[in-house]
Amino acid sequence: MYFRIFLEDYGIIGNIVRLLVDERYLDEAGKPDISKMKLICYNPFNHGYYVLGEKVGQAFSDGKKLMK
Repeated sequence: MYFRIFLEDYGIIGNIVRLLVDERYLDEAGKPDISKMKLICYNPFNHGYYVLGEKVGQAFSDGKKLMK
């Protein structure tokens, strides 16, 4: 999996080669479940921290509905 992060004067491009997740954060299928992790993210525009985790839609299928 590749990722790109672009900041004001520079960018970071990377390749994720390994991901470790504690078993308590896995779903029944053994995949990471972010709703169990109590994640936060930082918004540099308003200097705020936000809690992540609530699923608000299904990728691709919900987007297709909005395109109609």
